[in-house]
Amino acid sequence: MEGVIFDGRWKGMHGIGRFATEVSNCLRLTQAELRGNPASPFDWLYLSMKLSPRTKTIFFSPGYSYPLFYRGRGVLVVHDLIHVDVPCSFWFLKKLYCEVILKTVCRRASAVLTVSEFSKKRLAEFTGINATKIRVVGNGVSDAFQKDGPRFEAEGGDAYFLGISNGKGHKNNRKTIQGFVEANLGERVKLLFVGSPSADILAYIDELKAKDRVRFMGRLSEEELAALYRGAQALIFPSLYEGFGLPIVESMACGTPVITSNCTAMPEIARDVAIMVDPLSSPQIAQAIRRISGDDELRRVMGEKGIDRARDFKWEDVARKIEAVLTELNDRAEAGR
Repeated sequence: MEGVIFDGRWKGMHGIGRFATEVSNCLRLTQAELRGNPASPFDWLYLSMKLSPRTKTIFFSPGYSYPLFYRGRGVLVVHDLIHVDVPCSFWFLKKLYCEVILKTVCRRASAVLTVSEFSKKRLAEFTGINATKIRVVGNGVSDAFQKDGPRFEAEGGDAYFLGISNGKGHKNNRKTIQGFVEANLGERVKLLFVGSPSADILAYIDELKAKDRVRFMGRLSEEELAALYRGAQALIFPSLYEGFGLPIVESMACGTPVITSNCTAMPEIARDVAIMVDPLSSPQIAQAIRRISGDDELRRVMGEKGIDRARDFKWEDVARKIEAVLTELNDRAEAGR
């Protein structure tokens, strides 16, 4: 798309990186000549020095970073406000960035994009900007995630449930593990996690004497992750906070049932297709696990409904919504000349 320069430093395989990659590819955006880590809480200063306020192009940031001292046209994507809403000592500088810089740049940007109605509401509340300035563009599901394809098989042919771990507390791995253990499904049912454990989680697993039943798979390619989804009894995703919750729709696209939380953006994304639980209640998580484990027909029905729901999330649709915003900004600029 002409007239737009894109912060391609965000591009990657997961989260914001996946959003940046898919949108950039769909719209064929010109990459800005930028270096450094865009997730740094001081990147706003670097961008302020690199971008000319007199440029006729639109600067498009697919992540949180945006130049403070910039008067040109620009579009900023804020996926969620987790650094504000979830207490975490490691996020102090990022929370400070949100409180001091993000509020200001959201007001100065030509348009602000986000991925769910939940995040839109929180952004309007937090920044004080008019909600009409915030556009919900959503997320998509990559082609790797579909029902047909290889299925992962656990050692010995054991059944397994799947969890998501990125070492951050809001993923709620403790309650996932506790609920799985309380479900008491026997030694032949395992809990596999995408990602790696923290030292605290490993100690907790030892405390529950569940070391032989819980396994962490590390970092995976999309194809490997899709195979894990397909082979799982269900995804257990009782996160404490999500601006969207991409694993929900990835799992659904693979025909795998989902257990997820009844808070933040997760009910909006999963609707009535998933089993909703209080993420702080291990008994509710355990009950949902037992319900799915013991009912082949329920898994089949949930799998079919999930595939239908996942069809609502296409990267082409996300790109089309973004393109409409960018075109509107260009049209406004032409009309103002």
